[in-house]
Amino acid sequence: MKCRTYGDRGVLLSSLSEAERSRLLHRVESGLPPACDEYVLGYDSILLIGAQTIAVQEWLEQTNGTEVRAIKPSGCRIIEVDYTGADLDSVAQACNLTVTEVIELHSAPVYTVRMMGFSPGFPYLDGLDPRLHLDRRSSPRDHILPGTVAIGGAHAGIYSVASPGGWHLLGHTELNLFNLDAARDLDPDPAQVFALSVGQRIRFQPMSTP
Repeated sequence: MKCRTYGDRGVLLSSLSEAERSRLLHRVESGLPPACDEYVLGYDSILLIGAQTIAVQEWLEQTNGTEVRAIKPSGCRIIEVDYTGADLDSVAQACNLTVTEVIELHSAPVYTVRMMGFSPGFPYLDGLDPRLHLDRRSSPRDHILPGTVAIGGAHAGIYSVASPGGWHLLGHTELNLFNLDAARDLDPDPAQVFALSVGQRIRFQPMSTP
């Protein structure tokens, strides 16, 4: 694990192992370091906004004795997917599979929400079958609809809002991942704003097949 000052008012904890990431996430959810306003979770990092390096180092010494716990253990949420995505055929060809096999491989695993980004509510999902690992598209699309289910690199994901994107599109879900109206509240409840959260487990269920 690396600890360094980040900008004018932040400390970045990076190069975290799975155990360190789990331990630290549990700790920040229980109580932030002194002067820390909020935290931002990365793939293998945690940014502590407003914190000072010395205070964080002391906080880390206390954290090292914290028992490792799983991140937000939860049941498995089923998300129905209409597998009619624009890239199904090209993914099948690139992976030397049939379209049916792509759908079966994508819908078989139980995924875990690793982190949220690059847009509000977009989940990066661990658990994608290695046979579906593909580099992102060389030519990103200008506009992808919210609810689009996609894969990119070693991850699966769901586009939460309309945005550009370079992932391979497999299908669509009616699940609303980002509730803009709830986000506009003066004191928004994250559970009302975002359909998914870090550590949550999900599984895709096909609605239809070609």
